[in-house]
Amino acid sequence: MKNILFVIAACYTLTLVSCRKEPFTEFPDYDKNWLAMEDNPNDPTIHANFQFYKETGIPVFVNDTIGSQKRVDVFGKAYTYYEVLSLSYSLGGIPSGPPPAVQSFTYCSKADVPNALTFLKNEIMPVIGGNIHVPSIFLVENMNTNAFGTYAYKGFNTVVVAQVSKIPTMNETTKAAYKAAILRAMLTNSVLDNKYADILDKFYAVSRKYVNGRDAYGLNSFYLTSTYIVGLPPGTPFTFQALGFLGPDTRITSSSPISTWLDVSMYIEAAMVNTDAQFKQRYAASPNILLKYGFIRQILNDMGIK
Repeated sequence: MKNILFVIAACYTLTLVSCRKEPFTEFPDYDKNWLAMEDNPNDPTIHANFQFYKETGIPVFVNDTIGSQKRVDVFGKAYTYYEVLSLSYSLGGIPSGPPPAVQSFTYCSKADVPNALTFLKNEIMPVIGGNIHVPSIFLVENMNTNAFGTYAYKGFNTVVVAQVSKIPTMNETTKAAYKAAILRAMLTNSVLDNKYADILDKFYAVSRKYVNGRDAYGLNSFYLTSTYIVGLPPGTPFTFQALGFLGPDTRITSSSPISTWLDVSMYIEAAMVNTDAQFKQRYAASPNILLKYGFIRQILNDMGIK
């Protein structure tokens, strides 16, 4: 009799449990696309940036914190998550030597944003067209980097464009250098795409073929001697330029560029600041530089960058 009562009680309990409505857990949108801009007509700066975003598909920010979200951690404790643009450099894996870095920056004034957007529309967008992926643009005032100067920097999910207040007063020479730095930051990823691997291998080989027993990249100036440098025409000085480098590493001036991608970046910027004729005239006495430039120009032409 006790067994029968136990079975009846168990069945009754199961019936109550099965009739109870399962609780619904609503998870926050942790996979939100933070780079998708939202308009705010009441904020002229955000509204202007949103118009640029609609026209180009590129979000523009004036703060590296681009959003926040209420979340709950694994212990059930509520906290606020802040999405911040990543300024760490994304190319080359873990490079040897000091990695490229933004050492400091200051926010720009919202009053300078309209001139910056006009410059981007008129000077940058016609060059890159719709073929180059730019995840976002972060407008700042002052910026210091250890590898790429003070104008522009390629971060993980943004291109930092600095000195925006100075755009209206830049002379033509400064503006050309400024434009070239921005284009270098925007184009490097695309130039280093795997589809151009064969061309890039030829580009790297121009310098590497003259160095014996060591890699041409990260070569200390101490090794610019006949013991390690072979094959240059007789009488050619042993310099980084003779090997096909535009200059030393931008962080270690006693060394050739320590990374292949830095070498490429330097060539892209030089190609963007000079016309084809200007570049060839400037480096007429450096045949290996002209040879490497030809490979970069081949890639840029294929990308539609004239």
